[in-house]
Amino acid sequence: MNVLIVDGHSGLYEKALRAEFPDLQLHGVTDMAYLPDDLSAFDVLVAFGVSVDDDVLRRLKKLKWIQSLATGVDHFLRSPGVGPGVLITSGRGIHGPMMREMAAFLMLSLSHNVIRQVEDQKAHRWDRRLWTLLYEKTAVVVGIGVSGIAIGELLSAFGMKVIGVTRTVRDIGGFDAILPTERLTEAVPQADFIINVLPASAENASLFGRKVFAAMKRSACFINIGRGETVDEAALIEALRSKSIAGAALDVFATRPLPPDSPLWDMPNVVITPHIGGYVAEYEQYVMPIVIENMRHYLAGRVDQMRNVVPRG
Repeated sequence: MNVLIVDGHSGLYEKALRAEFPDLQLHGVTDMAYLPDDLSAFDVLVAFGVSVDDDVLRRLKKLKWIQSLATGVDHFLRSPGVGPGVLITSGRGIHGPMMREMAAFLMLSLSHNVIRQVEDQKAHRWDRRLWTLLYEKTAVVVGIGVSGIAIGELLSAFGMKVIGVTRTVRDIGGFDAILPTERLTEAVPQADFIINVLPASAENASLFGRKVFAAMKRSACFINIGRGETVDEAALIEALRSKSIAGAALDVFATRPLPPDSPLWDMPNVVITPHIGGYVAEYEQYVMPIVIENMRHYLAGRVDQMRNVVPRG
C-alpha cells in the first residue's frame, strides 16, 4: 500500500508508521511544492485539508482513504476530487485541551486589553488601566462537541455562567443551560462573551450575521475559534465599527490568510491570531495514536472499527 503524507512534520508520521508497519510504502512531503509529479499510485492520504488543494485530490486517482489530521474535514467533503467511495476519517477527539486554552487566551486578551499593554511596553509607558474579570460573567458557547464541552468546563471553573447552544440538546456537565440552535438569538443577549466553535457546513454558513450581532449587549465580545465561513464578516466589521459590540478575538476568517487590506487588522477592539487554535507543539503526540490505530484496522480490513469515520451521506 502506498501512503502519501503531506505535513510540515511528515517525517514524524513516516517514522511512527514505518516502525509499526514496515511493509508500507511511505512518501512524506513537508509542502505541496515537493509532491511527486505522478500521484496515481497512492492509496492513502494523511494530511490536513487546508494543506491539499482540489488539483492534488483529483490527481490521486487510486485514493481509497483519507486520514485527516484535523477534526474538520469540510474541504475534503466539498472537493470534487474526492469520490463518494473514498473513506474519510478525522482527528476528532484530541482538540479539547487546545481549544479551551485558546478560548481562554482570547477572552483574557480582550478583558486585559492586551494590545494596549503590548503597545505600552514597547513605548516604555507605565499606564495602569482597569481590567475586567471573567468571574460571574456569562459565556455562550455555540457548538457543543468535544471542544465546546472542554471550553464550558473551563469557563465554569472560572466562575462564569455558561450557556451552550447546539443542534443536539442534552444535559452536559459544566453548563448552566443548553439551548437549541434555533434559540441562538435568545441566548445571545445574556452573553458577555459569545464563543463560536462551530464547524463549516451548509447549515452553519453565516449563522453569525447582523441579527445575532444586533442582539448582543454593547459590552459583549465575540470569539471565533470555529470556522470563518460561519460568520458574516461584513456584518461583524459593521458591528465593531459602530461599537454595537465591545470587541472580537478572531482565530479564523472568511479568507485564509486574512487579506492585508482587511479592516479587522487595524481595529483597536480586535485581537487577531493566524488560525493557531490547534497549532500546538505537542500536536503529533496526540493525533499519532489515531493515525496508527486506524492504519492497523484498515490494513486488517476492519473499517467498522476505525475511529472517527465521517458519514458520506
